[in-house]
Amino acid sequence: MESPNIVYLMFDQAKASAMGFLGNRHVSTPFTDGLAKRGWAFSQAYSASPICTPSRASVHTGVHPLVHQVSCHQNRAPCNLPQLAELMTAGGYYTAVAGHYEPERNLSRGWHEQVPMHRRGPLYESWMAHIRTGRNDVGWSSGTIDRDATDGSSARLTERIIRMIDAADASGMPFFLHLCYDDPHPPYFVPRPYDTMFDPAELPLPPRGDNDALPVWQDECRKQCGTQEATDMDTRRVVAAYYGMIAYVDDQLRRVHDALDQRGLLENTWVILSSDHGDYTGEKGLFNKSESLYECLLHVPLIIVPPPGTPGSRPEHIDHLVNTIDLFPTILNLAGLDIPDYAQGHDLVEWVAEGASTPLRDALFAQVGAYLGTLGTTFPGGIATAGRHPGLLQGARTKTHSYVRDPDYGDEAYDLQTDPHELSDLLRASPSGSTPEVDALKRQVDTFEAQCLALRNRLGVIPGERGFVLGWE
Repeated sequence: MESPNIVYLMFDQAKASAMGFLGNRHVSTPFTDGLAKRGWAFSQAYSASPICTPSRASVHTGVHPLVHQVSCHQNRAPCNLPQLAELMTAGGYYTAVAGHYEPERNLSRGWHEQVPMHRRGPLYESWMAHIRTGRNDVGWSSGTIDRDATDGSSARLTERIIRMIDAADASGMPFFLHLCYDDPHPPYFVPRPYDTMFDPAELPLPPRGDNDALPVWQDECRKQCGTQEATDMDTRRVVAAYYGMIAYVDDQLRRVHDALDQRGLLENTWVILSSDHGDYTGEKGLFNKSESLYECLLHVPLIIVPPPGTPGSRPEHIDHLVNTIDLFPTILNLAGLDIPDYAQGHDLVEWVAEGASTPLRDALFAQVGAYLGTLGTTFPGGIATAGRHPGLLQGARTKTHSYVRDPDYGDEAYDLQTDPHELSDLLRASPSGSTPEVDALKRQVDTFEAQCLALRNRLGVIPGERGFVLGWE
């Protein structure tokens, strides 16, 4: 049987609540919504970490941050854990990656062809035009990139991707393409005409909550974000620009899909669409992201579309908990390759083919932090200083509760049924705020931590380089 092609498309920093197919009626994502109607749409997909490098390292190594030891932006991926592209290449696939995929943090091994955003040339220039916009003293600046969409980084990346598709097709091999858009990663700026696509006055304000019910570290974070300086309209403008960036990528994804279709490649191609993590976009009065384990940062879109005619491939909406770490075994199995016995995720395709009637897991785990580097506040595109944690945060969540172990500022817990936006910390509200459900999650975090450490020791993982020098990160 002919090996299938696999195309893994990725937004950067797109949260699930900003997706039309997941219920957002304000954003415009017609292509993504159409994919969801043709494939398997996962409504409860979460990342293993809420920031770029740890999340991506988990997808490409198949293990959680505590195992691969990339828990923050100062870390590089370990040299002695094989990465997904290496396994795919060794298995006979032509492999190529383009865009924002963090090669500078050692997530670059095994590809036949790679085109990073920061390689000098038109793609780099358009990317720099984006990341240099906005104010560096507040987290909420937003607006227009002074160029048309055809000259924006997402459109230029698409042009390069289409050439990459031709090279992959010419190879005569089955191919694995990983296409990583930078939008809607802040700065919250977008080229014309997407800058005026959404009227800020018509958008609801993100849920902010009462500061007294939120962890104390967030007070300093809001100060560094300049939250008190932002008017309600400033926040709505952030949301409008964020939605504009998502709509921009949605249109570019259609172009990629059309290019595959025009070349007759979709007949034997699996398409996977997801994001590395989410964004605050004004929730909790915060912007961008932080080393924190919240719903808005961890909950991401995930769609898998089989080739036409695949047995058991009817469209489905799947409401069980899944993790982006599941993509490692899923992609390997689609390629007919062996899944390493240490992989901590599950093969989603086999599970769905069997009916997906039984949940894969009763809880999800995430990890982030242990930051000992030198970066401060890195607006307009980065994290507030107070959002970085020197201790390692570990969390677990079910559909009804979430729990975060925070060695720096104290643990947190939320009732997701009554407080889905995690705006009222049960443990801060009352010393007796814990519940049997939260106590059970605490025990699960203990157990999962022990499992991760045991696996790390069994694999003999050698941690990648750490950055402790100003400017190195």
